[in-house]
Amino acid sequence: MKTLVLALISLCAVAHLALAQERQPTHQDSSNTGETPRFEVEPLVITATRYARPVYRVPYAVDLLNQDDIQHAEVGLSLEEALRSLPGVVVQNRYNLSQGDRISLRGIGSRAAFGVRGLKLIQDGIPLTMADGQSQLNNIDLGSAGQVEVLRGPSSSLYGNAAGGLISLQTQTAVATPFQLQPRLLVGADGLRKWEGKASGQVGRHQYLVNVNSLWQEGYRDFANARSTGVNAVGHHVLSQSLSLTTVLNAYNAPYLLNPSSLAKAEADTAPTNARLAVQRQGASKKTNQTQGGITLQYRGRDSTRLEATVYGLGRSLFNPIPGRIIDLDRKAGGLRTVWSRSAQVAGSTLRWTAGADVEVQRDARQEFGNGGIPAQHVGKVHDDAIFKLLTYGPRLLDQAERVLGVGPFVELELTPYPAWVITVGGRYDRYRFTVDDRFLDDGVDDSGTRTMDQVSPMVGLTYRPHRFISLYGNYATAFQTPTTTELSNRPTREGGFNPDLRPERVRSVEAGLKGLWPARQFTWDAAFYFLTIDEMLIPFQIDDPSTEEVFFRNAGKTRNRGIELRLTWAPTPGWRASFAYTLMDFIFQDFLVETSVNNRLTRSQLKGNDVPGVPPQHLYAGVMYKHRRGGYAEANLQWMDRYFANDFNGPGPGSTKPVRDFINDAYLTVDLRLGGQRDLGWVGIDVFVGVNNLFNTRYNGSIVPNAAGDRFFEPAAGRTWYTGVGIPVPHGRR
Repeated sequence: MKTLVLALISLCAVAHLALAQERQPTHQDSSNTGETPRFEVEPLVITATRYARPVYRVPYAVDLLNQDDIQHAEVGLSLEEALRSLPGVVVQNRYNLSQGDRISLRGIGSRAAFGVRGLKLIQDGIPLTMADGQSQLNNIDLGSAGQVEVLRGPSSSLYGNAAGGLISLQTQTAVATPFQLQPRLLVGADGLRKWEGKASGQVGRHQYLVNVNSLWQEGYRDFANARSTGVNAVGHHVLSQSLSLTTVLNAYNAPYLLNPSSLAKAEADTAPTNARLAVQRQGASKKTNQTQGGITLQYRGRDSTRLEATVYGLGRSLFNPIPGRIIDLDRKAGGLRTVWSRSAQVAGSTLRWTAGADVEVQRDARQEFGNGGIPAQHVGKVHDDAIFKLLTYGPRLLDQAERVLGVGPFVELELTPYPAWVITVGGRYDRYRFTVDDRFLDDGVDDSGTRTMDQVSPMVGLTYRPHRFISLYGNYATAFQTPTTTELSNRPTREGGFNPDLRPERVRSVEAGLKGLWPARQFTWDAAFYFLTIDEMLIPFQIDDPSTEEVFFRNAGKTRNRGIELRLTWAPTPGWRASFAYTLMDFIFQDFLVETSVNNRLTRSQLKGNDVPGVPPQHLYAGVMYKHRRGGYAEANLQWMDRYFANDFNGPGPGSTKPVRDFINDAYLTVDLRLGGQRDLGWVGIDVFVGVNNLFNTRYNGSIVPNAAGDRFFEPAAGRTWYTGVGIPVPHGRR
C-alpha cells in the first residue's frame, strides 16, 4: 500500500513541476494551399496508447469498434461476435462457458488452457488481467459495451505483462435524459434464455449507466448447462472544469457452469454433442463469484497537461472440480494505474511525453483435493447445482498461499519534427515477485519459495503521412510474459510450490503497416506485416494419466512468427456497408527439444520446423450490412478458418500409429445471418430481431486443447442455431 501511495504522490508532484502553460496544438485536415477541403472527416481518436490521440499518429496496428458493431442484434455471450471482423485476432468460441473463449492476437494466447493469456484486457480503465498475466472474461458485459479498441502486437512498453497486445472495452455513453430504462429479452436454441435491464441517465453533472443481465443455457453439448447473473455499473462525474471522476462496479455470479471437456477426432466427428462419462462422473464444472470496482480521477489542464490515476480492487472465489482434482481458490487483487502526459514546443518541433507507473498485487489462497467424483446413480440425474454437494473429496493434495507483486514504470516520447512525421520512443521496466507459502506440511516437505522475473521492454516507432488520409508506420518492440500462478503451481511431479524450471516468454517484433481512407467512396484500408520471435514460449501439455486432465506447461526454445493482416471497409451508400479481413500467420518452432517416454525408454525429438499448434495459418472474414432509413436492417457474414495442428508433433508422436488426421483441426466455413427492425411507437420504441448462426449447419470444431492427453484435442462447435429477441429502446432524439 505504501508503494501505491508513493507512486501517486510522485506523479502528482511531477505534474505540478511541469513546464509553463502553452496552447494545446490543434489538428486541421486542410491542405497548405488555402483551399477549402472537399471532405471534412472527423479524426478517429483512440485511447489504447495510454492517452487520446488520432489513429494516424500511432505507429501500431489499432482497430476500433463502435456500439453497433458490438451489440447490434447479437447474443452477447462471446467476444467472437464483436471481434470476428478484425485481422490478426482469432477468437475460438469453445461453446463452453466454464472455460470461456480462447483469444489470440497474432497467435499469442492460443495456448491458454482456460481464460485468456498473452494479452492485456481492460474494461473502463480497470484491468481484467491479473498481476500474473491471467485474464478472466466473466465480468465483460457486451450488452452495455459501447466501444472496443484492439492494439495488435507487443505492447509491453505500455502495459507490461502483455506479449500479444491489448483489448480495451468502454461502457456505452449514458443518455442525456434523467432516466431511461431499456429491457431486452432473448431466447434461442439449446435452451438459451437471456434477460437484460439497462438503466441510464444524466442528472446535472453526473451520468450513470447500470446494466443487469441473467442467463440460462443448456448448451449444444451434453453436460454444458450454465447459469449466471451479472451487473455492470458505471458513473461519470464532472467535479470542475478540469477534474472528473469515473466510478466502476461490476459483479458476476455463476452458481454452475458445467464443462463437457474435449473429444478425440472420431467422436468429435460422429457424436459431437457427447460429453465423456468419465468427465460427468468427476463433476467437471465450476462455480464462481467475482466483484470488481475502481475509481479513476482525471485532470485536464487548460494547457496540454493530462493526469489520470486509477485505484481498483477485486475479489474472486472459484470452486472447480476437474478430473482428478478439486480446486478451491480464493483471490484478492488490486492495484494503482497512473499516467501523466504533456506537450511542448522544442526547437520548432512538438514534443509530447507520457509517463506513468502500474502497481499490481494479487493474493491467492489455493487448496486442491483428490476428486472422488459423484455417486454413479446420480450421474446425469441431479440438478446442476447439486453436483457440488454430491462430490466426494479425496485426500488433500495442495494447500498454499500465493502472492504476486508487479511494479512497472514506463515513459514514452512522441516527437513531431515535421507536420508529416511522428517519431515515437518508449520503454518500460517490469519486475514481478512471485511468493508461495506452503501450508501443507503433512508430506514432510516445505515447498515455500520465491521467484522474481523482470525485463526492460523498449519500443521505437515511426509514422509518415504523405497525404492527410494516408499513414505509413513501422515499429520495433519487445514484450515480456510471465507464467501465471496456476501454470507455476501445476507441476507434473505433483509437488507443491512453484515450478523452478518454468521461465517467462520474451518477444521481439518488427512491424510495418499502411492505413488510409478514400473519403469520396467511404473506403478504408489497413494493412500490416510483422515478424516476431519468441524465446522460451510457454507450451501446454497433459500427461497420459486417465485419473487427471490437468494442464501443465513447459518452455519451447524458440519460435518464429510472421504474418500479414489486411482489413477493408466500404460504405458505397448511406444504407450499405461491407467489410473484409484477411489474416496470414506462419508460426513455426525454430528450436524445441521434447523428451517423451516410449516403452519405458526416453526419446528425444527435435521439433524444429513444426507448426505451433492451435494457430490457424489463415483466417478470412467478409460481411455486408444494410440499414433502411425506416428502421429495417439485415446483416450477413462469412468466416473461413484454415486447418491447423493440435499438437507439437504435428501428427502422431513417438510410439503412436494413429493417422495424421487425428491431430488436425479441419478447415471450415460458416455463414451467419441477422434480420431485424426498429420502430418508433410514439412514447416508446421497439427493436425486434432474429439471427441464425452457422446457417448451412457446418460440422466443425470451434477450438482445440493443444497437446491434450489421449489425443482428445477437439471441442465441437454448435450446428445451425437460432435466436430471437426484442428490446424496448427510447426512440432516437426523444427526450
